Amino acid sequence: MTAMTGLPAAAENLEALTEQAFTASPEELVSLFTKAQESVAGISGQLSPQATKSLDGYLRDAKTAIDAGNPSDTALAAVEGYKLIVSAYPPDARIPAAVSLLDYAGFRIQADLKSDPKRWADAQEAAKYAHDQWDQIKDKVTDTDLNKRFTTSLSKLDEYLSVKDDKMAAKAAVTELDLVDELEGFFQPATKPVAPDTTN
Repeated sequence: MTAMTGLPAAAENLEALTEQAFTASPEELVSLFTKAQESVAGISGQLSPQATKSLDGYLRDAKTAIDAGNPSDTALAAVEGYKLIVSAYPPDARIPAAVSLLDYAGFRIQADLKSDPKRWADAQEAAKYAHDQWDQIKDKVTDTDLNKRFTTSLSKLDEYLSVKDDKMAAKAAVTELDLVDELEGFFQPATKPVAPDTTN
């Protein structure tokens, strides 16, 4: 498998930092941060000067949070960097940017719910953002079962966040992220390997 490069690689590395902010050891976090930082350095020419400046700021915030032992702020800084990068994907990409931004919303909600104290207002804002992204692509999702399940997952998120049920909201966020993986598969189906020709 060829390693990803450019924008997708930088986004993937910030996603990894986001996902592991609460579970990785301090040494692992430094390694994840270094990998993200190196990949971000390679895409500066693909972003506007303002986006590059903002991304550098998110990286500084993530490093400060890592040094302070603050996993919540680490995850939230990294996921904002992830959002900035996926927003720069070309408009003709096979997987719409909105799909990646639904990932962003789910990661942000997870970080909010793992924070102490929990960031309920920000989680609700992230859920609203997810609705906005879903509205952009739902008519393109012709798999009616997937379409229905994703719509339901967002409704469940709204329900549990509104009553501040952290356990059920966390489960709903996991479901949303799992369904984003299915959306990625819908928009870019895996290529089936070609069977070798054994007739000769």
